[in-house]
Amino acid sequence: MGEIVIIGLGPGDPRHLTVAARAALLRRQGDLYFKTGDHPVARYCRERGAAISFLDRLTGAPATAGEAARAAGRILLTALKRQRRVSYAIPGNPLEGSDETVQYLRFRAPRQGHRIRIIPGVGGGTPPLRKLERIMTLLRSARGCPWDRRQTHLSLRGCLIEEAYEVIAAIERDDPAALEEELGDLLLQVVFHSEIAREAGRFDLERVIEGISAKLIRRHPHVFGGSRAASTGQAVDRWERVKEREKSPGAPGALRIDPGLPSLLGAYKVQQRAAALGFDWPSLEGAVAKVREEAAELKDAYRSGVAGKIEEEFGDYLFAAVNVARFLKINPELALGKALRKFMDRFAYIAEKVAVSRRPFSSYSLEELDRWWEEAKVEEKITNKAGNHRK
Repeated sequence: MGEIVIIGLGPGDPRHLTVAARAALLRRQGDLYFKTGDHPVARYCRERGAAISFLDRLTGAPATAGEAARAAGRILLTALKRQRRVSYAIPGNPLEGSDETVQYLRFRAPRQGHRIRIIPGVGGGTPPLRKLERIMTLLRSARGCPWDRRQTHLSLRGCLIEEAYEVIAAIERDDPAALEEELGDLLLQVVFHSEIAREAGRFDLERVIEGISAKLIRRHPHVFGGSRAASTGQAVDRWERVKEREKSPGAPGALRIDPGLPSLLGAYKVQQRAAALGFDWPSLEGAVAKVREEAAELKDAYRSGVAGKIEEEFGDYLFAAVNVARFLKINPELALGKALRKFMDRFAYIAEKVAVSRRPFSSYSLEELDRWWEEAKVEEKITNKAGNHRK
């Protein structure tokens, strides 16, 4: 089995080569082929001792562009018969999918037992991201902003979580303008953390982008490799299998989650993985019965008055409730977030009524406040109905 490394050269200037592309071009492992001899990066590589073959000179003059692409692909596949790796460098970004030789190789190579590895290049959509990166570099510089200079990975944790939730809120409001703005704020956090890491010599934005691009290719073998996925379920299954192989070794079937996940979401993911291994209730009824069982145990713990036992049983109750959410295909983190926002909106209605009355909250009975709560529910239904009608 051989490997074809497809390298994106970017817009032309060697300064725009990604870190990974530059390393692959100068590594000297296997033959290096360029799509054309006219590319400026070819001279850059030759000056540094790289031996290059140019496919446009090897294929002659085929009648059509498609024939030329197939001829180039055959040359690369033939080269793999005498070595384990060949590299094919093309202008722009191979992930954009316009190069016909790349398309030919993605179809033919896996069928001959070869692996394809794609190293993305800087494409036409990148300049705005580079502009944002330059702005952040300036903000963090000596002539930039004191607040931005002081930030660290740790100090920005709250900002990152907040921006992610604001994106979710814009999605749930179906507000495209707000979503556009909030996605920009979330992207800023990625650029911010990448700049902090670059200054420390750990990684930079290019490596972040290259890493996620490579991961997407690895975890979509049914798109970039030789396998096929006929359904969404098969695609997810292949993703999870590749992901499992990439994780640190452990006991077969060991359950692992990111320790940084909120506990509610962590419980959801653990239960998903346990279910995939066959450790699951046969139906929703079993999961619901478990919630009732845990509720009874929580009541018993409450009657005992032992604080540690009460906390333990409450955790078991929540864990069982998350399992019901999984059966219903509901993300419990998002569902709880919606419930929280609904409570806050309804309570805001009560607070407004109290403010208008000019009396303190404490002067109202629970029954009086609850009447306003019910009014808030009615107002909510009217607002939602009007919103759905406009859609």
